[in-house]
Amino acid sequence: MGKKNRRRTPQHRAARPPADPHVQAVLNSVGAQLSLRAELLSAEDPSAKAEDRLAALIDDLSTAIAEFDPVRVIEVARIRCLPWSFLPQAGASEAGLTHAEVLALLAIAGYGSLGGNRRASALPEPHEAQEPSDRALRAQPITDAVYSRIEAVDAILQLEQVKALLDRHPEDEFGFIAAKVRGAEVWMRNSSYPDQVEITVRDLFTNKDVDQALRADLGFGVDEAFRTLQGCHEIQVDRFSARMNEWRDDMTVAMQAHPHGLNEKERAHWIKQWQDFWEPESQFVTVSTQEIADYTGLDAAAVQAVFEFFTMDLSGSTPRSVIDAFAAGDNPLRTNPVVAGMDGRFMLVHDAHIVVAVREAFEQHLKGTQAWDKYQAHRGKVLEERTEAAFSSVLPDATVLRGFEYYVPSTESEEAGPVEDYTKRVEGDHLFILDDVAVIVEDKAVAIAPTARAGDTRRLRNDLKRIIERAAGQARRLRDRIEADRGLRLHGAEWLDLSSIREIHVVAVSLEDLVATTTGTAELVRAGFIDKDCIAWTVSLHDLDLIVELIDHPSEFLLYLRRRTDPLATVIYTAPDELDLFLHFQQEGLYVEPDPDELRKRFPYLPAVTTAERRRFKRQAPKYITSLTDQLDAWHRQRIAAESGTAHGAGEAAEFDFAMTLTGKKPTMASSPLRELLDELKTNRAFGWLSIGATLLSGAMATQERMARIPRELLVNPFEDGRGRSMTMPIVDVRGDGWVLAWITRPPTKDVDEFAHEMRTYVQAKAHQWGMLRAAAFLYDEATHALYRTLYESHLDDMTPEVEAALAKLRPADALSAPLPPKAKDRTRGRSATKRKRRGDRR
Repeated sequence: MGKKNRRRTPQHRAARPPADPHVQAVLNSVGAQLSLRAELLSAEDPSAKAEDRLAALIDDLSTAIAEFDPVRVIEVARIRCLPWSFLPQAGASEAGLTHAEVLALLAIAGYGSLGGNRRASALPEPHEAQEPSDRALRAQPITDAVYSRIEAVDAILQLEQVKALLDRHPEDEFGFIAAKVRGAEVWMRNSSYPDQVEITVRDLFTNKDVDQALRADLGFGVDEAFRTLQGCHEIQVDRFSARMNEWRDDMTVAMQAHPHGLNEKERAHWIKQWQDFWEPESQFVTVSTQEIADYTGLDAAAVQAVFEFFTMDLSGSTPRSVIDAFAAGDNPLRTNPVVAGMDGRFMLVHDAHIVVAVREAFEQHLKGTQAWDKYQAHRGKVLEERTEAAFSSVLPDATVLRGFEYYVPSTESEEAGPVEDYTKRVEGDHLFILDDVAVIVEDKAVAIAPTARAGDTRRLRNDLKRIIERAAGQARRLRDRIEADRGLRLHGAEWLDLSSIREIHVVAVSLEDLVATTTGTAELVRAGFIDKDCIAWTVSLHDLDLIVELIDHPSEFLLYLRRRTDPLATVIYTAPDELDLFLHFQQEGLYVEPDPDELRKRFPYLPAVTTAERRRFKRQAPKYITSLTDQLDAWHRQRIAAESGTAHGAGEAAEFDFAMTLTGKKPTMASSPLRELLDELKTNRAFGWLSIGATLLSGAMATQERMARIPRELLVNPFEDGRGRSMTMPIVDVRGDGWVLAWITRPPTKDVDEFAHEMRTYVQAKAHQWGMLRAAAFLYDEATHALYRTLYESHLDDMTPEVEAALAKLRPADALSAPLPPKAKDRTRGRSATKRKRRGDRR
């Protein structure tokens, strides 16, 4: 008899929910949309079914809240939906701001069209106080109406989105981009930190000519706008906190005074106090012009002008019209975040739109004035200066060309002739040159028009062309000249020799936060905005500022440029925000497995492809990176708290929030075992230190640990015949940007310069043999064990006789594996070198 089958019956375990709440939120949203889409598609007329359900939901929700003062409805929505950090988070979500906005728009439009046929801005007088017994009959009617219909808000927006998807042609690549832009307008707020954006907006509008034009036309400038709107928000938050603290304190006193319980009259009083806390009358949740003037120290006339300029007007709108517009990306609160109440009082739904509103509303106003051209020129200057400062911080000591002109061929005959005959003069924004690396940067200060955000796909396409396609095209033109001519013929200057450049990166910096657009690079390629042969990293100024601040070593930045613009990486990785991609790079490397067969075609001497390599490559699938910014958010809040030194708001809760912000740590890459070498390369400024460092960091952590051990292993095991020791390895790249890295020890008997020349010849020969574009050698002194010189080699020309002779003496190209010599095994503290596979050329 054979052996019994000892295999156990498979046990199916319940799938665990994702630990990351952001992942769960995405799964919930996608799952709900897929279920809804499948349900609608099962109907005979999916669009009609969606329309009927949408109309019913909007009618039910708007009718339920139409009888109430919109200001009071908005306050209840704020309490329910906004992420009050000191309240239980189960009642709030990342969609809370969107929910509050939808309820606010429906409350105003519904009251105007359903609750009395009044204009939305003509809000009602406060209700007369009711007897406690009467109020108790309906308890909290506004709260009940709002809280019981939060899910209806999600259902309405999901129906609008699914309807749009049903109408989109599946092969329309740009239609998908437009849908993502609209989706971002609906669900995302402040893709950049508001305090950062405020600095930029203040820079834009404090220009003397622009400021004078705004004050002459509007009666206020950018400072009054920010102080008024932010002051309104702060007063609203403080009043809510004060109501909560007052009720808690009074209730505590009452309970202590009546340990055996409250009588009926006292109980009715506290029920009313409780109801007033959650559903206060409008005068307690709005702010007057004079109150803002007193709070900020501004002139009351300026405050009133700010409120009038930024007040939303929904007169003539219906609940259905505002929802349709909102779902299409046309959110009136984006540029007009102020809601007008009674008796000249005002409120904000929240503060997330303030910085956006100030910039966009001011720009829309200036377009019709003589100051527009001056503003555009100043806007471009602000972007250029900020961009240069950011890149200079991560490319230290780089040669910088700014606002330069150069010549390109205008005809095919000029292309074939000498550069001296080029006749077409063109412009470039920035060119950063650091040894063998060139970074081409184009600045685009233009903005996405409100109509483009609101669903005008033709305008959106044109705006993206102006920002992305034009910048990428201009940068490619410069890249082509550097590659073809190995230099530039600058206007008004002599020839700029760039023959040492081996690596060129193209970057387009936008003043606009292109949320959900630039992170989908593969989609931009398919839609024709970016050439797949010249992938530009398109990034907003504010994301760029944060990224360079999170960089601990310049080589990290260069490695990010390499990974971020890898053609395969643009297909594999997508994220809602550039910072999510960067933080994923910090945490996991943003790495993609290269095609092993393509590697062998380019480097045939590599060992045969293994099944595991092919499996890893084929298993790669597109990955959507959800929000990774929690740690970054905490760190940023800590910086704000440290700068201000105080907590915002009032009471114990605000003080607790302030204390919690002091625990945030700056997100960083995992500490590299090669950090000491990287720092030494940077300090010594050896030629190619930046690109060498990025190449060293490109290895997996195990590879970096192995590299870090190489110098010691060579130095503690010197040859007894006076020869130096070396370890040489190839760093291959499917795009052809391969490297030779060599660690070499110099015996005391060798002359320093003669040995360096010999090793320079050796790495040149090795680079030719392995087909590598660049090579670096780290020379260590056997006497001191110190790194005393770093060699960089890259030759595009034919080999010299000396290099040819050295090449002839090398071991075969495919001789990549060699264990330590026997004597070395005895000197490595008992480690068995035979157990560790060492790829490389060891001498």
